[in-house]
Amino acid sequence: MAIVKMSKFNLFSFNKDREELLDELQLFKHIHFNDLKVEGDDLEEVRLPKPIADLDETISKARWSIDLLEGYEGKKSSLDELKEGKESLKLSELIARAEGFDFKGNYERLKDLSDKKDKLKQDYENNLSLIDELKPWVNLSVNESDIQSLTSTKVVTGSISVKNYDSFLEAIGKVDLAYVEEASRSADLVYLAVAYDKKVEEKVLEVLRNHIFINISLKTEGPVKEKISSLEEENRIIEKSIDDLEDLIKSEVHLLEDLRVYYSYLTNKKLKLLAEENFIKTNQVNIMEGYFPSDLKEKFISLLDKKLGTDYYIDIEEADLNDPNVPIKLSNNKFVEPFESLTEMYSMPKYNEIDPTPLFAPFYFIFAGIMVGDLGYGILITVLSFLAPKIFNLDESKKKFIKFFMYLGISTCFWGFIFGSVFGDAIPMKAYIDPSKDYIAMIMLSMILGGIHIFFALAIKAYMDIRDHKPLDALYDVGSWYMIIVGAVIAIASKALTGIPEIIFKVSLFLMAIGAVIVLLTGGRQEESLAGKIGWGVYSLYGVTSYFGDFVSYIRLMALALSGSFIAIAVNIIVRMLLSSGVLGIIAGVIIFIVFQLFNVFLSFLSAYVHSARLTYVEMFNKFYEGGGIPFREMVEESNYFNIKEE
Repeated sequence: MAIVKMSKFNLFSFNKDREELLDELQLFKHIHFNDLKVEGDDLEEVRLPKPIADLDETISKARWSIDLLEGYEGKKSSLDELKEGKESLKLSELIARAEGFDFKGNYERLKDLSDKKDKLKQDYENNLSLIDELKPWVNLSVNESDIQSLTSTKVVTGSISVKNYDSFLEAIGKVDLAYVEEASRSADLVYLAVAYDKKVEEKVLEVLRNHIFINISLKTEGPVKEKISSLEEENRIIEKSIDDLEDLIKSEVHLLEDLRVYYSYLTNKKLKLLAEENFIKTNQVNIMEGYFPSDLKEKFISLLDKKLGTDYYIDIEEADLNDPNVPIKLSNNKFVEPFESLTEMYSMPKYNEIDPTPLFAPFYFIFAGIMVGDLGYGILITVLSFLAPKIFNLDESKKKFIKFFMYLGISTCFWGFIFGSVFGDAIPMKAYIDPSKDYIAMIMLSMILGGIHIFFALAIKAYMDIRDHKPLDALYDVGSWYMIIVGAVIAIASKALTGIPEIIFKVSLFLMAIGAVIVLLTGGRQEESLAGKIGWGVYSLYGVTSYFGDFVSYIRLMALALSGSFIAIAVNIIVRMLLSSGVLGIIAGVIIFIVFQLFNVFLSFLSAYVHSARLTYVEMFNKFYEGGGIPFREMVEESNYFNIKEE
């Protein structure tokens, strides 16, 4: 069965056993809890323990430690990372390693080193900023200590806009006992010192105000040049200290593996604690409700017996087919399994539906192969997909993804052989159907496959109605459309082809009429009012236009096959021109062939992936599939760093 059969349980156990029980259930993994709500005065929700906030803080610290050390970890190539892959650990092994790791001591050491480095970096930046502020004054003939020692004379330092400077000099020159020294200038500002006798301070200040003089205090008592040299020397010492600290941090990179283990341990510990939010309790008893795969019943009971002895009560029953809370797990054979990601991307089925994966997988396989339709491309993808799991250490999700494209490559090989295409026309080959010439055959092939696809989807709808003991719904919602569509196809064919008796055309029209009447009379059967029944009946019959649109959608099979083929042929034309242009032309031709053919492989398979999914979701699923199921939530958090194996 594609949707895993589920059992529902209600478990009563003592509060004192809750923590140990959750430990065992997490190792068991295959438990999905319902969120229970309090009903009654004697019950209360289980509140998250106070340490959950401390756990979040520790998770943040572990994440920070990993990010810090990853900055010092030697970068590996993508190929090396794929070859190494993720280490596989059982959850119990991960917990044992984490609990034996001194996280607190290692974190505090890393934090101390990092804080020291950050403090030195801040000092370094402050010094740089001060140097930048002092540089305009490096040639100033006086210093701050000299200025402060003056009694009858006052000196101010600051800047004036270049455009105001000439008028400023003219104005200040008219003031007796005032002197201006230019220290430096930039594109916009002149940095200067103005010395004046205190007797003329009012006049000097007025000139300064009129010319928008901006006061700048010199942040040094001695000569500016000496201060800059001192700061630069200080920064050289700081740089050395920072390098020493970075070497010390880098020497701790060996902790990364343990930190990743500890981080994964913490996230799973949090997941376990959060599970308690789903429970309710009395003063002494916990009440839990949830689901597990029915084939694991004996293992589940054995776990409870081992951990709780006789101190529990459990009620187990088959999950109700129409219960919307039943979580969904999919289980398919080796061919269908890689296609499950497409179902999950759309929506998981409800428990009372059927898993659409094995139903659309053969069509997806065929459609994608037609859309790419090149034997060379198919062989390339098939071989690479076959070799990748043998060369690289891939996790299960990546293996499924690679196998998915291997299947598409196999289909592409078959249709490429039919179309006589090997990297376009790079290798001459007999074509049983040439998409560029036999366009009528390609249109017919697309329409026939589209018709089979649509009819099959409707047949699934009829099966589900009959399974649910609603045979009349199967007649009204499926049989009627079979009559309309089959009648329309026969009517068109009888007029398009010669030698067809007129009676066939009349019978097809009669068949269409019967189907239309059924749709008109039953399309609004759920409505209570007569007007509602008639309105929805008319609207349902109008749906015939969508079927014609659905059929036209399958022309994309031919369109994408042609587009990929034409690009490949265009590349080959350019390459053949270059090959006749000497050695450089041959080299350029080989490079262009490899680069652009590989680019076309990428585009072709990407287009096939997207458009085959579109035909599945829009043309097929809307006939029978609703979706909206709840994915099964296991009690183990997937790790970014490890493959967590079954116990």
